[in-house]
Amino acid sequence: MEIILYIITDFVTAQEGWKFMTPKIAALDLDETLLHSDMTISEYSRNVIRQVQQKGIHVVIATGRMFSSACLKARELDLGDVPVICYTGAWIGLCESGTVLHKDSLPLSEARSVLALARRKGWMIQSYINDVLCLPEEGELEKRYSRYRSKPPVYLGEAFWEPAEAPTRLILIEADPKRRQRIREELSDQFGDAVDMVYPGDDFIDIHKKGVSKASALRILCRQWKIGMGETAAFGNSENDVSMLREAGWSYAVSNAEPAALAAARFHIESNDRDGVARVLETFL
Repeated sequence: MEIILYIITDFVTAQEGWKFMTPKIAALDLDETLLHSDMTISEYSRNVIRQVQQKGIHVVIATGRMFSSACLKARELDLGDVPVICYTGAWIGLCESGTVLHKDSLPLSEARSVLALARRKGWMIQSYINDVLCLPEEGELEKRYSRYRSKPPVYLGEAFWEPAEAPTRLILIEADPKRRQRIREELSDQFGDAVDMVYPGDDFIDIHKKGVSKASALRILCRQWKIGMGETAAFGNSENDVSMLREAGWSYAVSNAEPAALAAARFHIESNDRDGVARVLETFL
């Protein structure tokens, strides 16, 4: 009971503070946060987010998706050429023009080494190069995750295992959570000095350059707009949101979020299917 009372009191205090101060940036995760479970955006959410932008708050999409897929969803909001943080922070681009503002790829040597290890171990792994999903060959398992894509993958055969260009990120897929954790630990032991890893949801291990995160990308936009991280609001649901949830001045995890995100966020809000993000954003108006 004491914990519940504390949360309610803290929420009321924050509500009172909003009368005098609102964030200057709202960073919104997509899947299982802003999007409903069927990957749609409600008309209510679209209307509120447009009003927030009209009030002068910068709206930023911050997702683990690839750029092309993230832009399709961002355009549904009809906000203009707003920034999209994608690939869990490794890429920042503008959703209408496609202009790339920032890209931070994996070191090529480490990427090749991770791919070689995955091949020896028989792990299913994907590579993303220049916003193209690359695979060694077609397979039934990867088709399960096509809902996150806006364009088909490219099958490279043997060339997949020795890329000529550094990937933006690698995604390893393993359905069994215990095995997925063991794989992550093995990768961390061997490559932890050069790469970071997070669980972005589903069966994935997201592997990217050391230091890359949604928070690092958000800091880039903050510097560009001369805004402090304490003046940002972040919304998320999974481990790949934890960095920005910890650093943002206002941080919210939807009630359906994973434990890591719930622990990192200051506030817990209604679920994605109940438009929790929009309900909070509406209070900024």
